[in-house]
Amino acid sequence: MAIKVNWQDVTPNIGHETAIVWPILGPTTAGESSSYNATPLQGFSGVTRHMIQPGKAGDYHVHFDREQVYYFTEGSGKMNIDEVIYPVKKGDAVCVPPTSYHHMINDTDEWLVHLIINGKHVPEAQQEENKKIIAASNAHGSKQPIAHRHWLDSMPHVSHGAALLWSVFAGKGTPGRSYTEAPVEGVQKITIHRLQPRLQTGTHSHSDKEQVYVFTEGTGKMIVGDETLDVEEGDFVYGPPRVPHGLINDSDGWLEHLIISAEVE
Repeated sequence: MAIKVNWQDVTPNIGHETAIVWPILGPTTAGESSSYNATPLQGFSGVTRHMIQPGKAGDYHVHFDREQVYYFTEGSGKMNIDEVIYPVKKGDAVCVPPTSYHHMINDTDEWLVHLIINGKHVPEAQQEENKKIIAASNAHGSKQPIAHRHWLDSMPHVSHGAALLWSVFAGKGTPGRSYTEAPVEGVQKITIHRLQPRLQTGTHSHSDKEQVYVFTEGTGKMIVGDETLDVEEGDFVYGPPRVPHGLINDSDGWLEHLIISAEVE
């Protein structure tokens, strides 16, 4: 059975002191006590939706075991990473490496909404090394390069014969890409797709990666295996490896979705 979760069907909790957190999809290794709505992920550690009310800020914290990508879907604010302030707004993405301290600041009159994509855990030896780096930084952070860009900074091309595709972040070391364009190590890549009314992509599958489709605008249908799902803004759909999937836009508006791709064995 295909896995589709709308964030409004998930019970939220409070994280980092002030953020309202919806734990959407987690890894297969999560235990029975996990708060995730579903746990199908093999190639990365999770995706959650966060919302911060006006005038609030989260706690200043750091991770030794994984990178995180923040993708902003509503509002604007600021992100403090290793004592450097980055203005952020809808459509922005920020890659936070392990050992970098960070927190969110909402200094506006509107809610600030973002996804957090938790990359796969780094090897245990690197985790131990990262703990030493964090201890030595004395909460000033490791001062690594930070990739921060908007998806409109990318040039579009056609994907699967019909959808327009913009690269948000590619894998670190991708030939011909700068670090700002290609910083991620915890997932394979993150892309934005827009499918115009009356078009469909046809089905395809991937032998070596899983994908999560996050629908950010519009309505339509998604084929996953032998199922056809109605999809709308706020839906998260899991695309397993080796399972055919595709999109149909049978509406009068654009169908926009973020795709998180991760390598699997």
